[in-house]
Amino acid sequence: MHRATTAVATALLLGQALLVDNAQAGNAFATFESASTSSSGSRIKKILHLSDVHLNVSLDDAESATFPIKYYEDAPINLLNAALVYARQVLPDPDFFLYTGDHVVHGAFTDDFIAHVVEKNVETLEKYYPPGQAGQLEVTAIIGNADGNPDYHMDVTDPATQVNPSIELISGVWNKSLSAANFDTFNRRGYLQYLLDDKLAVLTLNTVPYSPSHVPDTSGVEDPFGQFQWLNDTLANLRAEGKFVYITGHIPPMVDSYGGNPQWHVHYLNKYKAIVLQYPDVIKAQIFGHVHSVEFRVPQPSDAVNGLELVPLFVTGSISPLFGNNPSFTVWEFDDTTYDLLDFTIYGTNISTVDQKLDWKPLFCASTEYGVKSLSTASMRDYFSRMESDPALLDAYYWDTKARSYKAKPCTTLECRSKLLCTTSWWACKEDFLACAAQEQTKLTAVDPMAAPPATRVLTATTPLLSSSDVFKVIGVTLVGTVALVASVLIVARALQRGGVLKTPADREREFEDVFPML
Repeated sequence: MHRATTAVATALLLGQALLVDNAQAGNAFATFESASTSSSGSRIKKILHLSDVHLNVSLDDAESATFPIKYYEDAPINLLNAALVYARQVLPDPDFFLYTGDHVVHGAFTDDFIAHVVEKNVETLEKYYPPGQAGQLEVTAIIGNADGNPDYHMDVTDPATQVNPSIELISGVWNKSLSAANFDTFNRRGYLQYLLDDKLAVLTLNTVPYSPSHVPDTSGVEDPFGQFQWLNDTLANLRAEGKFVYITGHIPPMVDSYGGNPQWHVHYLNKYKAIVLQYPDVIKAQIFGHVHSVEFRVPQPSDAVNGLELVPLFVTGSISPLFGNNPSFTVWEFDDTTYDLLDFTIYGTNISTVDQKLDWKPLFCASTEYGVKSLSTASMRDYFSRMESDPALLDAYYWDTKARSYKAKPCTTLECRSKLLCTTSWWACKEDFLACAAQEQTKLTAVDPMAAPPATRVLTATTPLLSSSDVFKVIGVTLVGTVALVASVLIVARALQRGGVLKTPADREREFEDVFPML
């Protein structure tokens, strides 16, 4: 955690962190405000979705209020409050409030401190959206990897025989919002079912045990907490009752958009897919967090069952700007008759490096930015096809994934762009993802020849040539200068490597591909 105690920092935060340009926000709301009814005549309902606050506080509220808001650091309490103040302006009465885990700042802490931060984060959310006012707020009882001690820790126990000590460590804050039965169930297994109305259920998954970074290593356990069996049984029962379901959780069952690393063990990911792909008529949404990035994954056409395709998997951005992304949250729209997801809008803010002033506003709406009529698999697959042939569309998608942060690193190489395209498909393993990327590199080169490696210059009869004596002189001078330069560079590089300032390509590659285990 970071500490800021100067009077200047205090004045900046208290005076400016919560500033919102209401006039600008009002105009923006008018631009993005959708109709209250869908094209079918059904009423549109809305979900307010926040994730990955990674709240950076101390045990002293006064001290916590002085922590600065910065890119590449987790969210202090002032940033969370600012997000919620703005969210109340955007959507004061959502039909459903969703928080998909990771309450705690990154770092090594005591059990008591982790429990304190989870409690502080949930209580802050409930201050702005009290339980009972905003649908079933208790679905914020979703555990993230950062909510364990250490990161990614969770004991895997038998729900039938005992309360889970890892879950019980942080669950006290939900004692009042959960029913007694649900609170006991949550303490034993970390996942629950909620009925939002007589036709729609929400399933909140416990995803931490599925991660390759999970400790202790329980990857040999066939079905941690019996969750897969429960998921299949629950989906079958909901189908029999003519109901629909939204599946939510923290760590998404997919490969990441950095190195193509599976965020679940592959055998768990395949087991999840094998279950949910059998219920395309029941599952209306798959919504997760964790990656601090606004992304989607489209099932393969071959995954269709009896001509029906499962809905895409969506992941939302984070309040924490730890990875240079802009803080953001999502408002989802769904049809209250079919329960199909229709659209979403991302709201976010830049962070001023001068005065920490925030500029919350609507960033983009999926229907207009992606050019889609719905969030169906067919619509999102069509969007993928258009990105393949339109470099500008792919550029826009990349920027949108980072909530339009000016800190986002350019994605201009063939490797980056091909991987970006391939992350929109729902792969289960890295090998399939990389095979897709290799294929897309060829396609992208055909679409945008400027992205290909430069061609070798060919000498012609009219190309001016040097005399042999000039050539030898140039070679001699160049050789001496090159040797001296290389020697100097090697000496400096070795010193920087020893000091930890300069990293080798292997070091950078490991950091690049392993960034998600620290989320």
